[in-house]
Amino acid sequence: MKKLPTSILILTAALAACDSGPSAPDGPDPDPGLGTIAITWQGGTIDWGAPAPLTAAFEGGSADDVVWRSLDDLYRGLPVILGRGASITSAALKPGTTRVEAVLVVDDVPIARDTVQVSVRYRESWNLELEANVPYPSGTVGDVWVDGGRAHVARRSAGGISIVSLEGGVAEVGRFTAQSLFTQDVKVAGGIAYVSHEPFHGFEAYPLSVTVVDVSDPASPTVIGGIPVAVAPSAHNLWLDRDILTIAAARTDFSLFDISDPTAPRFLSRIDPDPATAHDAHVRDGLLFGSSMGFDGNRGQLTVASVADPARPVVVGGVAFDPLTFTHSSWLSQDGRYLYVAEENVNAPIRIFDVSSPGVPRFEGAYQPRLGTVPHNFQVRDGTFAYLSHYKHGVEVVDVSDPTRPRLVGFYDTHPAADEEPSGLLPAHDKEQDSFQGAWGVHWTDDGRIVASDMNRGLFVFRFTGPQD
Repeated sequence: MKKLPTSILILTAALAACDSGPSAPDGPDPDPGLGTIAITWQGGTIDWGAPAPLTAAFEGGSADDVVWRSLDDLYRGLPVILGRGASITSAALKPGTTRVEAVLVVDDVPIARDTVQVSVRYRESWNLELEANVPYPSGTVGDVWVDGGRAHVARRSAGGISIVSLEGGVAEVGRFTAQSLFTQDVKVAGGIAYVSHEPFHGFEAYPLSVTVVDVSDPASPTVIGGIPVAVAPSAHNLWLDRDILTIAAARTDFSLFDISDPTAPRFLSRIDPDPATAHDAHVRDGLLFGSSMGFDGNRGQLTVASVADPARPVVVGGVAFDPLTFTHSSWLSQDGRYLYVAEENVNAPIRIFDVSSPGVPRFEGAYQPRLGTVPHNFQVRDGTFAYLSHYKHGVEVVDVSDPTRPRLVGFYDTHPAADEEPSGLLPAHDKEQDSFQGAWGVHWTDDGRIVASDMNRGLFVFRFTGPQD
């Protein structure tokens, strides 16, 4: 097994503070003689997700010294950092009324602060048009992957995958399942599907951690191969990179297999992220970015490994987080320079690392998704758009044309309220309760449609109606 070397980059407490916002705003009251700051806000009530500007006029520091926070939303026990600079937008704020604070922080010392209340009215969507919805029973939907004009939906406790045509009408056209099969993830290329299995909660009897299925005829899926649990005991997430399949096995390691012959996957190597446990992997151009979660007080971490020779992987670096933070999943920018890391914690930011020197990932900034629930998977489509599956908030469309300054440009709430409250400000149900429900996965079609899987409401297909550049 390949383990992380002691030279792995460790984020100290100070750097951890920097990557989610400085702790200085919670320090002593500012000295009014050192500087001033005042927020300019348009007032009134704005629609949810609207990019209305909040601007700060200040003296005694620079724009880089201005830190914006929500005083009514917490991340790891501290007010959420909304952004930095002389101006931000209200896009991340949740429905209702939020106290937004701007703090002028110079040399880690807060020297001035101002607060304003911002009221946000709930709405179900912005710049996303629903084309179709294929419902499935609640709790039976996991991730989704699009290939060959069809969506392949992981069906969790229902087992296996559902195959949904996205051309000539959106409808299920095939199904693969088996007794005791529990599927969270599926990846598909060239009509061959790799179907995951996690042997727990009464699903221990199924013999394969990955089942290889020919889905070229979706009406008649055919099992053509597989990886026994004796070789890889569990598969939580999968990744395909040319002829290499990477398995992230929950609570253990990353395993690499040669699938040049999909009927006979051949084990190549393992990468052990000990003491963290593998959760997800993203592989491109001979580099593996492994997302690992910490259990029992251990640190979560990002592992970077060279897999140019997949039979002999070499861990070249990474980032270790404190025990309250971890990496749930990651995805590279189109040019491969930046890595977007999702955490799957309430109000967690999407962290952005420069990985042009992959052995030493450098923190570059963060995108703050809409507040009030848990972000799940952030996936970059191209040099313009990325998509975030956001559990009870549904799906976000994010402009990443400036890769270190992503901005919200559209969303659809796949887990909406039946009716708005009389005030119009809030959805009729509390999104912050039972927050691990709603949108799980998101992918896209060649013609630019967005396909999302919702744990409670099935498969959604959208068209983005906002600006295309």
